[in-house]
Amino acid sequence: MASFRDLLRQKDFWILLFFLGWVLLNWPLLSLTNDIILLDMPAILIYVSAVWLILILLMYLFDRGSSD
Repeated sequence: MASFRDLLRQKDFWILLFFLGWVLLNWPLLSLTNDIILLDMPAILIYVSAVWLILILLMYLFDRGSSD
């Protein structure tokens, strides 16, 4: 767990999160979910919501880890 805390304390982690979000929410990956229905909803809504939630949780953990 110490290595995870060391990662969260690095300032470059914000840049990594930005590029991760940019890649995951970019057109080529979003187009993979066209015309797919999961749980009576378009798959793009599920995909975008899941990526958004994961990025928010990572930002929360980073902010919490760097404020110690």
